Amino acid sequence: MIEKKKRRRWWVLGPILVLLVPILLYAPFLGWEYTRPQPDPVPGSGQVSTAAAPWVVVIGNPTTYADSPSNKLCVGTLVAPKAVVTAAHCLGQATPAELTITVGRDDLRGTAGKTVRVANTWREPGYPKGIAEESFFGGAFGKVTLAPADIGLITLAEPLDTPVLPLADPGNGPKGGESATVYGWRMSPADDPLLWQAPTAVAEDAECVRRAADSVRFMPPRWWGLRYDPDSYLCVGADRAIRLRATDSGSPVVVGGRLAGVASWSASAAPSAPDYYTRVANFQPQLASLIAAIR
Repeated sequence: MIEKKKRRRWWVLGPILVLLVPILLYAPFLGWEYTRPQPDPVPGSGQVSTAAAPWVVVIGNPTTYADSPSNKLCVGTLVAPKAVVTAAHCLGQATPAELTITVGRDDLRGTAGKTVRVANTWREPGYPKGIAEESFFGGAFGKVTLAPADIGLITLAEPLDTPVLPLADPGNGPKGGESATVYGWRMSPADDPLLWQAPTAVAEDAECVRRAADSVRFMPPRWWGLRYDPDSYLCVGADRAIRLRATDSGSPVVVGGRLAGVASWSASAAPSAPDYYTRVANFQPQLASLIAAIR
């Protein structure tokens, strides 16, 4: 009788232990992933006014991001009076009616500036539902391939009387070593919702590819390195990382007074990892055609 009870207990506890042991072993890696410190601020970085960068806009979702300052979902760049460029993954789940665009707000805890509704959204057709093309298991047993074309366009319900930022030209896109500036609302050391800028440089494609391939991330689906198309993405901060935080997706990197990149993904959570941006110049003809059709 006692032996039967022991066997019964093992049949109950066995499956629980089989599930629990991997979770316990994985937990320290998750803690490490989420608690790694931000890198020190890049020299020359600091708070900037929207008067100096009026084309940087807040993409809000009052329904899903009700607790976020200014309902911030992502960041975008005003490239025409009724057009905002951002990352495609920022537009994946929301309908146009759920989104707002805010300009002229340095501190997202305030009410300065102007907020308008969204009439329509567009995502590059080559971009799938998620940033990574492989599943969790693909990332666990090999390099993950990043989806191309993480870029989208938002059409506003009304035009904004705000200076715009021109798109990078396809024949004159940013090159490795060129000076660049990154903007976002979650870049301050204290993570205050203030508009910040940081000087950086565009990295050589070979270095960006190598850093992605060598990256290790303990959050699925990215584990043992990343592959991506350099025609779709550039990276900045290879020498001195900036490390954009969540909800700063879509933030602009500006090179030579033009929108050169849109914040898309990071190779890993390591403080030294560069950030990767959709290469706007290669999508400029398509974006320009869509913008010209806006009425």
